[in-house]
Amino acid sequence: MVKNGYYIFLWMLALQVFASRLQAQENYEIRRIDFVGNKTLEKSYLMDKMATDEVSYLDKVFSKDEPTLFNRDLMEIEMERLRKVFQGEGFVDVKIKLDPPKVNDQKKTVHLLFVIEEGEPYTIDSVLFRFSGPGVSFNNDSLAKAKMKELKLLEGERFRDESLKEDLSVVRNIFLDLGYAYAQVDYELGLKTDRHSTSITYVVSPGPVCVLGETRLVGNKKISAKFIEKQVIYKEGDRYDKSVLDKTREDLYHLRLFRIVSVLPQKEYATLKNPIPVTLYVEEAPRVNTKFGVGYGTEDKFRTFADFTYLGFLGTARRINIYAKHSALEPYYFSFKWTQPKLFNKKGSISINPFLGINSEPGYETRTYGINLPLTYEFDNSLNSTLTYYYEKVEQRIEAGDTEVPDPEDEEYLYNKSGIQYSSVYSTAKPKFSPEQGVNISLGVKLNGYVFGGDFSYVRLWSDFRTYQKIGDCVLALRLMEGGIYSSDASGFIPVEDRFYSGGSNSIRGWSRSELGPKRESGTPMGGKSILEANIELRYPLFRRVNGVAFFESGNVWEKAFHYRLNELAYAVGGGLRIETPIGPVRFDVGVPLWNEKRSAQFFLSVGQAF
Repeated sequence: MVKNGYYIFLWMLALQVFASRLQAQENYEIRRIDFVGNKTLEKSYLMDKMATDEVSYLDKVFSKDEPTLFNRDLMEIEMERLRKVFQGEGFVDVKIKLDPPKVNDQKKTVHLLFVIEEGEPYTIDSVLFRFSGPGVSFNNDSLAKAKMKELKLLEGERFRDESLKEDLSVVRNIFLDLGYAYAQVDYELGLKTDRHSTSITYVVSPGPVCVLGETRLVGNKKISAKFIEKQVIYKEGDRYDKSVLDKTREDLYHLRLFRIVSVLPQKEYATLKNPIPVTLYVEEAPRVNTKFGVGYGTEDKFRTFADFTYLGFLGTARRINIYAKHSALEPYYFSFKWTQPKLFNKKGSISINPFLGINSEPGYETRTYGINLPLTYEFDNSLNSTLTYYYEKVEQRIEAGDTEVPDPEDEEYLYNKSGIQYSSVYSTAKPKFSPEQGVNISLGVKLNGYVFGGDFSYVRLWSDFRTYQKIGDCVLALRLMEGGIYSSDASGFIPVEDRFYSGGSNSIRGWSRSELGPKRESGTPMGGKSILEANIELRYPLFRRVNGVAFFESGNVWEKAFHYRLNELAYAVGGGLRIETPIGPVRFDVGVPLWNEKRSAQFFLSVGQAF
């Protein structure tokens, strides 16, 4: 009996010590949060769904963020929140527990570990449509085949709450585009717990087929109603079509004349009003926009610019732009640009762009004035192409002893350039300043001389492929660039500003600007007719608005046209920091050459990602 009482005493003592230990953890700072067993949902996604956050020591010091304090009741709430997140992702039977926290009594911090058993997810076994309402008659199979590809929750896919919400909107929009302005869509799930699957039945109440009524314009002050009405792509009496209304709003907004554009059908669900009048509301943007900027970079040193734009020139969508810039690389650059949008159709535009400036690069200095006539066509939000006719008069300052130019005895070399340039860009990369996903592909060809005149005849081609992939909290960015120049002249001379150069903050970062590639006897960059560059960069978060990067790069430039030698590639490795700002990331990079007699590191300070 005494022995049993002794064990009871020890058990109660241990329980008291453990309880006091847990009590001591209350109000300790949560320094780190980890998950184990989350095979499907990444840590970054789960952290976004939680109220609790991990705050590192650096976060506290540099961002002044207040750490989350440990609390057992709060942890119960967080586990319930995580449970709902997984159930919303199709893991209905998920189990979540919190391991005993790792405690640092000296620093008064805790490290949390959530243990997750996802279980088998529910998948979609069928997608059906059911229609209700008087006079409704649809071919279920034909509708499914025509529109099924637009849905995210298809047969065999894992069930997700967010995808279901999006698919409800997709189904409703299908009917709104077919004229059913009052269409309503609901859903029914047919759960099969024994097979961990469910069916989805979309219950559609289309309502009557409607037409568009009169459009009333509201909000315009300086821009004429007649001009705005010409941009509307529907007319009174047309069948109701939501996509057409959205396209009208998008086209008007892209004119850059308006700060706000709304195309609002005036529906009345109680009476099912038909025809449906439309209110077109606009809020005009300021006619005059002026921007100024200053900055500093290791390559262009102190830089500044001024940008003046006047919208609605001569009362239409025409605009004029005056731009001026100064930096070490461009001591001065002035440009005037007149743009006529919606040329031929709503996707085309043409500009007249006279300019003059000085380029002061490591390998050359030129003074140029001329004119560009670009014709741009925007196929969609991802793809656009530009065909430009250009004429330039160039004055090149000749370096002593330079044998490339026809008359090396002169101090200056004058020549004319005339030709066309075609470029096309396809981009799904988002977000704009620091892409985390998508691709960016640009292709271009420049035809100088030949039937267009000019002092030299040559063809310049280039391509640039970039891809971005988010991996957990990190972003893997890849770039491959290739170019070549073919000359039809006996001399083979290519103007210095059109040659390829490698090395620098946006190129191979183990070399300074234009340093990688052919050199003159004086040691200055000569440029070449062939280029090949490859970059791989891993971007990862450090704390708050500060990110780190690690990169590996290779490339080179060759004098001959379309001449690439993989065994002559130069390599560099390095890392850097990114500080997120409203104008893009401020960037600091350090690059070091590999397997090369040149071993000095290069340092770069700039704005924006390297690619």
